[in-house]
Amino acid sequence: MWINYESIAEIYIIYIKISTAFFNFCLILFLTLFIFNFIIYIFFKRFSIVGKFFYYVNFLISIIIEITLIIKLYLSFTIEGILKSLILQEKLNFYKNNKWSTDAQYLEHFIIFSSAFSDIIILLSIIIGLICLDILGPKNYFDNISNNGIFYLFNVFVIIMASTNNLLIMFICFECIFIPTVFFAYKFGYSKKIDKAALTLFTWTLFGSFLVLCGLLYLYYRHNSLNYLILTEKKISLIEKKILFYVFLIGFSIKIPLAPLHYWLLKVHVESPTAYSIFLSGFLVKSALYCLSMLLQQFYASTESIPALMWFLYSLIIGTYGIGRQSDIKKLIAWCTVQEMSFIVMFWGLKQTYLGKHYLLFIIMHGLLSAYMFLLVDIIQRRYGTRNITAITGISLVSPQLSKYIWFLILIFSGFPLSAKFVIEWNLFCLLSNYGFILYLIVVFTVNVVGVILFTKIMLNILYGTPKNIVEPMIFDINKRELILLNTLMYLIIILTILIYIIIE
Repeated sequence: MWINYESIAEIYIIYIKISTAFFNFCLILFLTLFIFNFIIYIFFKRFSIVGKFFYYVNFLISIIIEITLIIKLYLSFTIEGILKSLILQEKLNFYKNNKWSTDAQYLEHFIIFSSAFSDIIILLSIIIGLICLDILGPKNYFDNISNNGIFYLFNVFVIIMASTNNLLIMFICFECIFIPTVFFAYKFGYSKKIDKAALTLFTWTLFGSFLVLCGLLYLYYRHNSLNYLILTEKKISLIEKKILFYVFLIGFSIKIPLAPLHYWLLKVHVESPTAYSIFLSGFLVKSALYCLSMLLQQFYASTESIPALMWFLYSLIIGTYGIGRQSDIKKLIAWCTVQEMSFIVMFWGLKQTYLGKHYLLFIIMHGLLSAYMFLLVDIIQRRYGTRNITAITGISLVSPQLSKYIWFLILIFSGFPLSAKFVIEWNLFCLLSNYGFILYLIVVFTVNVVGVILFTKIMLNILYGTPKNIVEPMIFDINKRELILLNTLMYLIIILTILIYIIIE
């Protein structure tokens, strides 16, 4: 099919300008709402009518932004699907051909790297952030206006991180949303062990940040710039590429995480509240993957190295077999996160020059699915008063409504035919078949056989058995607030499935 390249280039320029306008509008809107919500909280805290009014205002604004992001995501998929590997060259051409005026010089480092991946990160930050704020109990999204202000400020850093082409600004914004999580994990933890878990989180992630910062300092020292588009034209030797590749990979593999650098994740998940677990697994590890992909797109030639591929495969196998050795249901879900993120990173390494729709859609699906799983864990724990898998039995007998949502989880995680995960995994496995039958067989057997069997066996043991250790037997079934959250995530996963059939040709 013949395509007029000049017309496509013009369309892409229009797309970049629309993206710039949209991101700038969101930044101004979030900053304004951040200030305004704090003013309302300070001066009008006692007026319930004002609080109810701003509940509807905040809710409406969030919905409008989410819908707009979904439309922009579809547009990004369309543009990237047409240009594919040429999209980087188009970004560079747009950067060179636009001479920034004095009052718009900040655009030299900002709002140039608009992509489907950046849209996904912002979309997940809003969806996962709202869910986390809602399940904080008395400090939820609707009862505490100041939390709204913090949420909007958080999204300001996310938007800057996901749209800048300056690697240092991106890294600083990522740290601004990652480091404060240590405080929330420590403040709202379940037991006295949370101080050790928070210390482990801080130590490991600080070491990873130090490695990334060293790599960025070396890049700036050698090339006098950390602008992503400028670095694409710099000559970097093969040795430098390999060293920087592994420095950045190890630094962000701690935050993603990959085995054997994942133990901090298990400790933090076990001791932290559900809201933090949802935030950590549903959004934070995805933002780390985004930063890693931005840093390593300069060094794609090195991703074919055998050590990196073996590391990804090792992490995938360890994460899968870790699922079957758990007695804590929350730790079980944490191991599922290690497995799924290892699976995603492996395909990121194999895809090389163009990430593709399947890889990015898998990130959205896993973000929603992990939030759904941790929410179910929170509901079960408050009913049984424990997370011990051997003590949690008979859910199908005492709570038929809750058992339906668990069955939905089993079907989606198992990749039931026609589900979102099935379609995405089918296409990813087809890609994997090009890299050797042995690698294909190991990955398929590990993910779709061993992982599914171990996870399904544990969940079926939870569903069926003799009920015991119920703390509140009279109100064991799902309450209204929990029902709304579960239905929201379930419908989002279903909508994602429909979008997959529309987007993927």
